[in-house]
Amino acid sequence: MNKTIFVLSIFLIVLIYKIMLGDTNYNNYKKLKNEVKVIIKENKKYSEEINVLKSEIINFKKNSRFVIEEKARNELGLTKEKETFYQILK
Repeated sequence: MNKTIFVLSIFLIVLIYKIMLGDTNYNNYKKLKNEVKVIIKENKKYSEEINVLKSEIINFKKNSRFVIEEKARNELGLTKEKETFYQILK
């Protein structure tokens, strides 16, 4: 009876050591779980950006001439020939 208790207590000590201080301890598990949550949030953000870019690509393919002209005017400040650009400062 004493030997079985001794062997079981050794197994229990080894198990507690593995849980608390081993390579796969509980603290590492919690850290990895938090990292997974952060990565999932980033993944959602990037997938939304990808969807916006995909919709822009579809828009370019359908209305390429008008979309390119609009982007050139709004983002680059370009103008057509014989056209004057006025910028109003507040």
